[in-house]
Amino acid sequence: MSVSIATLIVFASVIAMGMIYNGARIALSERANELATLRILGFTRQEITVILLGEQALLTAAALPLGFAAGYGLWAWLCARLETELYRMPLIIRSSSYAWAFIIVLCSAVVSGLLISRRLAKLDIVSVLKSRE
Repeated sequence: MSVSIATLIVFASVIAMGMIYNGARIALSERANELATLRILGFTRQEITVILLGEQALLTAAALPLGFAAGYGLWAWLCARLETELYRMPLIIRSSSYAWAFIIVLCSAVVSGLLISRRLAKLDIVSVLKSRE
């Protein structure tokens, strides 16, 4: 049982990391010209990093309670659907499960933030000056 749970935790961690990193990469690619323009206007690398990663932090913070509620609802639905005369699955979710989920998402967000900040440091501001929109 513990091997199955560990495997599920690893896959959940990879999925969380992928989703957060992908969202941050998409935000960076959509706003790269704007962020480079801010660099040209005098903003520091740290300031544009705070702008982009602050937005991602707000999105992650808003998504956590919604994800907790959706997970609880999904588990309640599965328990109701899988109940038969032979067995039933109880609807028991410990608070430590929510704590682990929060820690996994927080670690994924921090690692994604570090990777995105490296990409922001390599932002090409010369190409922004040359582009015409």
